[in-house]
Amino acid sequence: MKLSQSNLKMPSSIIVLSNGKRVIKPANKTWIYALVVVVVFFACFLVIPVDFGSIRLNQTLVILEMLFTPAPGKTWTDYFSYMLRIDQPIMETIRMSFGGTVIGAVLSLPFSFLCSKNIVKNNFVNKFFRIFMNFVRTIPTLVVVVIVAFFFGFNVLTAIIAIAIFTFGIMTKMLYETIETVDMGPFEALEACGANQTKAFSFSVLPQVFPIYLSYFIYTFEINVRSSVVLGYVGAGGIGVVINDSVGIYYDRIGAIVIVLFVMVIAIQLFSSWIRSKLQ
Repeated sequence: MKLSQSNLKMPSSIIVLSNGKRVIKPANKTWIYALVVVVVFFACFLVIPVDFGSIRLNQTLVILEMLFTPAPGKTWTDYFSYMLRIDQPIMETIRMSFGGTVIGAVLSLPFSFLCSKNIVKNNFVNKFFRIFMNFVRTIPTLVVVVIVAFFFGFNVLTAIIAIAIFTFGIMTKMLYETIETVDMGPFEALEACGANQTKAFSFSVLPQVFPIYLSYFIYTFEINVRSSVVLGYVGAGGIGVVINDSVGIYYDRIGAIVIVLFVMVIAIQLFSSWIRSKLQ
């Protein structure tokens, strides 16, 4: 018995288009990617020395209780009133984060243009400044703090300089990669109309880069607020100094500081989201 073509069962991997052509459906490789992720995850345990016997998960609830409940002999009023007494270290953390971010962001703007191949055509200049920026980003922030502390000591100025150097490195990297993707058509059109390079650059490239520049500034500021706590912990000022003084003694104070930092970070994120919505 001869079967008609309509009676043949079409393989599920073949798709018949409206014009009658057959296309082989690509195989679903999601499970392969998932398997690779799982294998890499467990392979990390072969490289990272982990002593599972030393992990005491049963202490988790104990630590949380010590952090987020009043210490023995104190009330909830004492717990929340402490949050009002750390306003100065919190404001100092915000000031040094914002100051360092502004300094680093301002310095990053000219360097990002020097690293961009579509702005500066000299290959030697591009490579020189890119190598320099790679060197700046290679130095850990804590190492920068130690080096700067030799000149200024461990204080707020040291933290601001360290944050500025970190901001300078990361913003220059992100900016010059963005600048190299801008549309140079308006720039070339203005030059063809007789405008000099400065005016053509100001009216064609800068309007494309500036909103992204502000977005990167806000994003880096969010990062610096968190990292400034660590800088303060090593003695560079801010709320980190208070945390360092409380570790091992006043766990309830550390918990109160964590709550304040959480609220502060959420407020910054909401504000930055509002700014980004206005820039789009």
